[in-house]
Amino acid sequence: MTQDTSQDSLEAMLKAPQRRFAPSPAILLSVAALLAAAGVYLYQQQAMEQLKLEVSQQLANHKNNGLELKQQQANTSQLQQQFVGKLALLEAKQAESFSQQQALSNMYDALTNNETQRSLAEIEQILGFASQQLQLGGNINGALIALNTIDQKLAQLNRPELISLRQSITRDIDTLKAMPYVDIIGISAKLDSLIAGISDLPLAIDGHRQDAAKAKPSQTTTAAGRFTEDLWNQLKQLIQIRRMDKPEAMLLSPEQSFFLRENIKLRLLDARTTLLIKDETSYRSDLAAAQRYLEQYFDQSAPQTATSINTLKQLAAQELSIKVPELGASLAAVRNARTISERTKS
Repeated sequence: MTQDTSQDSLEAMLKAPQRRFAPSPAILLSVAALLAAAGVYLYQQQAMEQLKLEVSQQLANHKNNGLELKQQQANTSQLQQQFVGKLALLEAKQAESFSQQQALSNMYDALTNNETQRSLAEIEQILGFASQQLQLGGNINGALIALNTIDQKLAQLNRPELISLRQSITRDIDTLKAMPYVDIIGISAKLDSLIAGISDLPLAIDGHRQDAAKAKPSQTTTAAGRFTEDLWNQLKQLIQIRRMDKPEAMLLSPEQSFFLRENIKLRLLDARTTLLIKDETSYRSDLAAAQRYLEQYFDQSAPQTATSINTLKQLAAQELSIKVPELGASLAAVRNARTISERTKS
């Protein structure tokens, strides 16, 4: 027992004295700092890996976009080349079209100039003829028809250089419309009607050759009375006493009556001729001679004779001497237009 106690005492003595360990605050702060640094490092590593992943994805996307862009640029370049080719073809066609248009324009101008010159030549001819008819025959109506025809031709041409010519034609038309109208055709028709009716006019001697048929009918009812009255009427026709203011009218034989009528017809024909040539003196002289023959040798109590004499008086009172205008301004204008057209063509 003493041995065991001494052994235990020895072991107790050999053992170092044990102390309780208490960490200091600095160590704790260092450990906390290390842990925080480790956390930050781990977080940075994870963030770096995530960033690398995103950058790689973006690089891959950019690479794909670059490839697509290159493909689009290649397609755009190909389309551009096609557009350039088409543009060159269009320019060639446009140049060809412009050349054809220029050729057509030249042809149109040539045709138009030819048409204008031909129309101006025709207008000058019509205008010259109308001027001659107006001065020689005084045919205002015919001149108006010719001027209206010319105005229609100028309207169809519709050329700016012909405006002055058309204005001159319009002035001449207005001047002719303001002129007093002489109905040459109407007067000629009346003269023709008189000529045709001369053969049917009764002579003065024809009015004294009437029998007793115009006497009053017999009022006698008996046969003896009617016989006596008829016998008396026949006896009265054997001897007749009449008063004649113009005894020469009673002396006309049938042959002389024929030549009288023909002479009157010739007078009226001469009057129609002098009417056309505007010889007013001869015209009135022929009408006066025809009127004198009718009053002297024909029965004025007959309606046909009275109507013919009144017609002759009306025709003799018709004014024929009208000063017609000249168309010289229009002729000068059309000739000037022809000269300008020929210079333009050359």
